[in-house]
Amino acid sequence: MGRFFIAVLILLAPASGLSQSDLQPLINVQSQFDKAVAEHGMKSAFLQFLGEDAVVFQPHPINGRKYWSSRDADPTAQLVRTTTYSDISASGLLGYTTGNWRLYRKGKDEAEARFGQYVTIWERKAGKFQAVLDIAVSHEKMPFYQTNSPVRKKQTRDINKRGWSPADASMNFLRAGMSSERLGGAYKKFAADDVRLLRDGQPPIIGKKHAVEEMNYYVSILFPTKVVSFQSADMAYTWNDCSFDNSKEGAVQGNCLHIWKLRKKKWWIVLGVFAPVPNETKPEFTIKKKRD
Repeated sequence: MGRFFIAVLILLAPASGLSQSDLQPLINVQSQFDKAVAEHGMKSAFLQFLGEDAVVFQPHPINGRKYWSSRDADPTAQLVRTTTYSDISASGLLGYTTGNWRLYRKGKDEAEARFGQYVTIWERKAGKFQAVLDIAVSHEKMPFYQTNSPVRKKQTRDINKRGWSPADASMNFLRAGMSSERLGGAYKKFAADDVRLLRDGQPPIIGKKHAVEEMNYYVSILFPTKVVSFQSADMAYTWNDCSFDNSKEGAVQGNCLHIWKLRKKKWWIVLGVFAPVPNETKPEFTIKKKRD
């Protein structure tokens, strides 16, 4: 199995219930980021809103500020993000936004544009939200209802006075994905009814039934060497490297993100992302020697 590493951070705040209006600071910071991208470009915006230890996936996990600092600014590239859903922990310290993105060149034909889905995780420090993780998948241009329909649901809060951790749930989910239950069985046990899954090349998978059906094609073939977990009250997220055998496509590798919510005394996956890493193994050619 090799070496295994798990990092856990718990964000603490005075216990208090939040109302829907408490989402507004999160919505505001996402809007401010979008405005900064439009006015100053992607490099400037990401450097303004990413935290010092923020992680981005390009495609491997890397410090976000170092990544964007090393890139040249591109004034012709325009990123547009549309948020379809956001949520915040009962402590008000951890939240996320998700939706679709569109990247195009100013003055270029629409056919050259790229499309996909994104998730940004935000952490409040010193009264201000900063992005601590940003991950995205790409897909072809798809109908509005498949990618851009707002998610409307009643959000519940649990101040988690018991201090329950999602560590056991996340480990059990990973183990179930390696068993005969496959990933479909793992999601059947741990996915919320309103779960949303994002995969490269596909529209969002919405709802537990659909998620279980689609994930039955996958089985995890390697236990991750590193799992990073962050928690605040009733919300947590975990990310790790992941390797699957897909009965449709064969072996695939990538990075997996799951956002968890504590509901009715149990941790549930409410959002999952699989961002693939291209196979970097170069093909080897064997030259047969001629026989005398």
